[in-house]
Amino acid sequence: MYGLIDADILVFRAAFAAQKNQWFLSVGEAPPEMFAYKKEAIKRLDEQLPGIHSRVEGQDYRLWSERFLEPVENALQNCKSQMKTIMDKLQLNEWDVTCYLSGGVNYRYAIAKTRPYKGNRDNVDRPAHEEAVRNFIKSKWNTVVTDGIEADDALGTEQISRGRNNSVIISIDKDLDMIPGFHYNLMHDILYEVTEDDAMRKFFTQLLTGDPTDNIVGLKGIGGMKAEKILEGLTLDECRDEVVRQYACNSGVEDWFAYLNEMAALLWIQREKNVIYQFSDRDMELGGDGGQEIPDLEMY
Repeated sequence: MYGLIDADILVFRAAFAAQKNQWFLSVGEAPPEMFAYKKEAIKRLDEQLPGIHSRVEGQDYRLWSERFLEPVENALQNCKSQMKTIMDKLQLNEWDVTCYLSGGVNYRYAIAKTRPYKGNRDNVDRPAHEEAVRNFIKSKWNTVVTDGIEADDALGTEQISRGRNNSVIISIDKDLDMIPGFHYNLMHDILYEVTEDDAMRKFFTQLLTGDPTDNIVGLKGIGGMKAEKILEGLTLDECRDEVVRQYACNSGVEDWFAYLNEMAALLWIQREKNVIYQFSDRDMELGGDGGQEIPDLEMY
């Protein structure tokens, strides 16, 4: 079996592990206290200023963080350790794997009209040793840096092209469960198989929920549990039709069909190069002109 590694995950896990934020709290004239987590500092603030709901930062107290970096060698060792774990667990050698890194260009940025794709990301939070780890991966293992697509798309097309049971996607990103075949979750040490039915249900579910991590809206008010309830017991064709119906009636957007296809293009992980998922004119006819809102599930 051939290993297809989501190296974006390796980069961030290895680089973030080599740095930490320390939080500092100073109340009044007292010297600052140090905390490992912001929530611990807030808890201490509540103890020191109990019942004061109008406390003003900069006046009643000061709360800030400082980043402490380990040497870059530590980040590189973290990456090397992750790769060794993967290869040991799946009995792979360095010729049996390809690492996939996302390049700077991604077609989804041009498609996103409702909200900027990944517009909720803060570059300030990127790890300091990110570029060093990326270069380390490219120098040590067979690596593909994507152009115009994300690493997820390259992983998807490669897994499909290799055929059933010939490769395994290695990641912790549940979005990749849209791709059928073997998957290995390196955080939880779990090897599992995603069927075609599982993969498409994952996609239809995300069309309803959106993906807040990437600033993809979906349908307002539908979370994971509600989406699963909506699609429960339906065939894949019925799931598709129900997604169309939900967008037509509950999106709150006049051109609901264009909005639906925008969300589909953003969420779909490619299986064939440069092929994205789009709903057809037949689907638009199914949705009609929208009409009344679909009742809550409790009313079905």
